Amino acid sequence: MINIKVNVKSAGSKKNKITAIIIPYDDNVNDVKGLLEETVKYCVESYNERRENSELLQALTLSQIKDKASEGKVSFGMNYGEKNADLGKSVADAVEAFEDGVVVLFADDNKLEDLDDKIDLSATESLTFIKLTMLAGRMW
Repeated sequence: MINIKVNVKSAGSKKNKITAIIIPYDDNVNDVKGLLEETVKYCVESYNERRENSELLQALTLSQIKDKASEGKVSFGMNYGEKNADLGKSVADAVEAFEDGVVVLFADDNKLEDLDDKIDLSATESLTFIKLTMLAGRMW
């Protein structure tokens, strides 16, 4: 098991704040497709666990309330959906997003271009996933 720092910017965050989380990866991950699969697996498991444990209401500190208020929404991090995330569909969506160029992946400072690109996680300090969005307006 290799622990890698993954840089994350929350999707609705109005702040330009990037936080890092540590994700454990299997030692046998050696290409971009495997990396995507393991990352999505970790995220789906975390989501499903939060959804199942959302019955417990957690108190927020004053600092957390201020941070969330500056982002535009104070919440308890609960998942109100009725269904668990589907791992197979989530992996397929992530792979498609990477292939379509909607998601860009960097290992340290190196941009990974193809699903078959090799990666040595033991020599990698951090991963950065960037979700690109289309700008509003007309096409030219």
